[in-house]
Amino acid sequence: MYKKEIPIYDFIGALSETIDLVSPVLNSHHKKTAYVAYRITMEMQRPEDEMQDIVLASMLHDIGAFSTGERLKTLSFDSEDFDIGSHALQGYRLLKDFLPFASAAKMIKYHHTNYNEYVSSVPSCVPLGSYIIHLADRVCVSFDDNSEILAQSPDICESIDGRKGIFHPSALEAFHNLAKQESFWIEAFSPSQRDFILGKIPFPKKIVDMETLRDFSKLISQIIDFRSKFTATHSSGVAEVAMALGDLSGFPAEECQLLELAGFLHDVGKLAVPNEILEKKEKLNHEEYNSIRKHSYYTYAILNKINNLEDLSEWAAHHHEKQNGEGYPFRITGDSFSAPARILAVADIMTALTEDRPYRAGMCRLNTMEILFDMAGKGHIDKDLVRLVNNNFSKINDTRTLAQQKAKNDYSSFLESGLSETGAQESSFHEMFI
Repeated sequence: MYKKEIPIYDFIGALSETIDLVSPVLNSHHKKTAYVAYRITMEMQRPEDEMQDIVLASMLHDIGAFSTGERLKTLSFDSEDFDIGSHALQGYRLLKDFLPFASAAKMIKYHHTNYNEYVSSVPSCVPLGSYIIHLADRVCVSFDDNSEILAQSPDICESIDGRKGIFHPSALEAFHNLAKQESFWIEAFSPSQRDFILGKIPFPKKIVDMETLRDFSKLISQIIDFRSKFTATHSSGVAEVAMALGDLSGFPAEECQLLELAGFLHDVGKLAVPNEILEKKEKLNHEEYNSIRKHSYYTYAILNKINNLEDLSEWAAHHHEKQNGEGYPFRITGDSFSAPARILAVADIMTALTEDRPYRAGMCRLNTMEILFDMAGKGHIDKDLVRLVNNNFSKINDTRTLAQQKAKNDYSSFLESGLSETGAQESSFHEMFI
């Protein structure tokens, strides 16, 4: 029985780092915010479990901003030109049903709430952690990476004080106490020091069983796929096909389950690709195409940083490799292209061919198999796996269809839950997905 410990913080740290790769301007914004929020929380002498939730929420606070444009707008201090709260609500809806993230999700939901707007009417509605993250976030967007660290602190404090009514008074007092310390500024905006300190926080939350790891992996797949109507169910399809091929290949049950998880996670590196590129209808230019080609390496980089996920890292990251060495990003051949990784490669291609896309219906068996056999003949994918798909096409495709229908229903529920919470104010948000 699966009993490995997967540190949730390791996963979240790697994930938030990848999200910030979508634009150089973001430059580890999540980790900066997490560090400042952590120091404010400790200065306020809040309980350790609350501190841990605040750090986790800070690491993912902009997870609901799907497009690069949205992410960059959150860096504007006042952000008056768009509904800055929509991405916070979206992030909450993505994370709220995963029990270890329930408290952090609520903090994310309200992390752009102004203290002076809510304290008199619904003070109990907003967690203190949301106010702390709000302040930390605004401190970090005021910082200029191209200027000297300590020279900026007076101007940042002045900027914060100029809008002090929007911040929680106790959090603001704690920030000013910290701001007197040169060490605070150096650690917050020096990557090696900041990451070292965050990495030392004793997070008790770990994944220790297959069921929880599956739930977590599926959550990550939704964060990946729900960014775009073009990919809303893709990872679920790949996961199902990979697990089916593993079973038909005679893999043990636990390894088949791990193949499913690799399917859920194989495109996690796409979080580093701007949504505008993923959804572009016209032909990609050279630079955009290269951005897409980086995603499987980022999948490797994320998963390889997490203890006890080394196998999944290889399987998931190699899904665009080819047996003749013409794939990417590692150009592997022969024994380096493991059997599970070859399964992921075939599962990804079969799913892409057979699933419905907004611009076309899924291909039939004849056309799908014609393409798969052609790729196998060119040395791109495993011939034996292609024969296995051909001999069991209906069974595999039916399970893929059911899995993707369920994922589609989850996607619809995700959209509908947003409408039920925000009503007409969020109708423009809903239109982005239909």
